Amino acid sequence: MKGAEEVDFNPFDDFSSDEESIINERRVRMQSAAKSKLTQLSDSPLERTLQENRLVFNSRRLDSFQTPQKIQHLFSFEECSNILKQCSELNSGWTTARHSAFPTTDIPIRKDNNNNLGYLIDWLYERLFPQMSSYYGFHYTRRDLDFRDVFIVKYAADAQRGLKLHTDGCLMSFNLLISHQDDFQGGGTYFESIDNDVQLNQGDCVFHDARIMHRGIDITQGERYILVGFVDTIDTVIKDKRAAELTGKKTNLRINNS
Repeated sequence: MKGAEEVDFNPFDDFSSDEESIINERRVRMQSAAKSKLTQLSDSPLERTLQENRLVFNSRRLDSFQTPQKIQHLFSFEECSNILKQCSELNSGWTTARHSAFPTTDIPIRKDNNNNLGYLIDWLYERLFPQMSSYYGFHYTRRDLDFRDVFIVKYAADAQRGLKLHTDGCLMSFNLLISHQDDFQGGGTYFESIDNDVQLNQGDCVFHDARIMHRGIDITQGERYILVGFVDTIDTVIKDKRAAELTGKKTNLRINNS
């Protein structure tokens, strides 16, 4: 049932019937061309271009990639314990303002950060990306994939306990449990596509198509730290970074000239 203030929206309201017909015909031609191109591509992602691998991924995601994939012991218990120690020593850098739609208490991981966690990016490149690339049909040595964002999230029973149902703005996502499973109660990730939740032990990782609706199940006791990543093709990541830099420069120019 629609609320009193809700209004039906049709993107074709402003088009005539002839214009609608032209748009639909163009869409059909584009879909037909894409299907034709797919039949001509190699079965091996190592013999396809990055753009071709992305096309294949998008054509298969609804049929083939609806089940989240779990990797056990991607990080060792000792490695996770050391990361937790570093997190406990961080007095600054935590933020709740980086993700506007579904904010988390998190700290970004970058090579140029002063929090000394940049080495985690290299670990993920070496351990996770080959498996993720192979599963989704991307070139794992050419490194078709890169991070849009990678960060550590902190859930606490007396603060943010979890995260509502949502999708991520990228091709694929992952989370890795840094905390020991006995450090908290509750938690886990619910995935709508399987109508079930995935529970991890310390050091385990789950990755999935970012369009799958999922949520962080509330914890009821303790603290839960996870390492989260948003992953996309590297050409898209570079393009978006350049666009962001350009927008930032234009904003600075407007400020300086005001």
